[in-house]
Amino acid sequence: MALAAGGPAPAGERLYVSEGNRLLRLDLESSSAAPGVLIERASQGAAGGAAPGQRGRDVNGMVCPLPDGSGRFVIGEDTGQPDTAPGWGVFSGRGEQVGKLTATYFAELGDPYGCAFSADGRLFTTEVGNAGFGAAAGQLLLWFPPYDRFPGTPGAYPGTGAASARFCKIASDIGTASGIAIDERGRVYVASASRLVVLRFSPPFPRSPDADGGCGAVDALGSPLAEGVKREVFARGPYTYAGLAFAKNGNLYAASVFTGQILEYDPSGRLVRKILDPPGWLPPFATGNPMGIAVDAGGSLYYADLDLVWDFPRIGPGPDGKVRRIRFDARGRPGPPEILLDGLAFPDAVTVLPGAVRR
Repeated sequence: MALAAGGPAPAGERLYVSEGNRLLRLDLESSSAAPGVLIERASQGAAGGAAPGQRGRDVNGMVCPLPDGSGRFVIGEDTGQPDTAPGWGVFSGRGEQVGKLTATYFAELGDPYGCAFSADGRLFTTEVGNAGFGAAAGQLLLWFPPYDRFPGTPGAYPGTGAASARFCKIASDIGTASGIAIDERGRVYVASASRLVVLRFSPPFPRSPDADGGCGAVDALGSPLAEGVKREVFARGPYTYAGLAFAKNGNLYAASVFTGQILEYDPSGRLVRKILDPPGWLPPFATGNPMGIAVDAGGSLYYADLDLVWDFPRIGPGPDGKVRRIRFDARGRPGPPEILLDGLAFPDAVTVLPGAVRR
């Protein structure tokens, strides 16, 4: 099977980086320039407020543009928790919040991370659940438009813990759900770090958040739950799967954050090769710890490096998180990772999008 080859970043592409509760934006044509801050964290103010007194927003995880061409996008947003329930913020191309999608959560505090739109325009998101190896409480959710609304009664947000009304849970027992990707057949892939698997969910999916639309079951929280969705293990291994992204050749890249690896799987779930495979068994690794990953139009691979460090007996993100890029030669062989950004605080996701956005 032909392997993806990567060259210079195509004209106009930008890299979006979630780190330290804010969203950075880097022009890939001039990646030596400092990134701009599109959404500043709530403690620092700046643009992005949804209401008076809420000048900044705490955001994290993947970025997903709405397929309507408006420039609006979805990203995890948990400003003011626990008083304001966490969820997925809907933002304009200028970083102004115009909506919020809030679910119900089995973990004490919901932890939104992943998002992806299917080819037919439906939005899927992942919520981490328990970050460690405890009970599997991560969730895969399907949302129904309109998205540019806020939960609760009109005018109540952000002073509300209310959940949104138009969602259906596809699964609520995923072990540390994080990265999400959707293939050309509409199948949804979800990384489950604490269960060492990548799950695959296949259509048909519910058409509405009720029994008539295929979402007639109810979970332990009283929330709508899908019926009869096909679920299988796509990949399994000694890997803490996190970020997912499709290569140009249709294979799936999967990051393993603790082992510092990036793996490539063919459509059958067979491991093709290791794109990134550091020496040694335990962090820290010279090439970092990939969490979120993304691929540009030329096939180059980007990853958010958490810079895991030990504080025995615990391990966690270090003070020098990075964004790195892997280019491929003409034969599809990966080169050494290049550092694009460093000195970051908990960079957990990267997304490559076209540069021009409508306002």
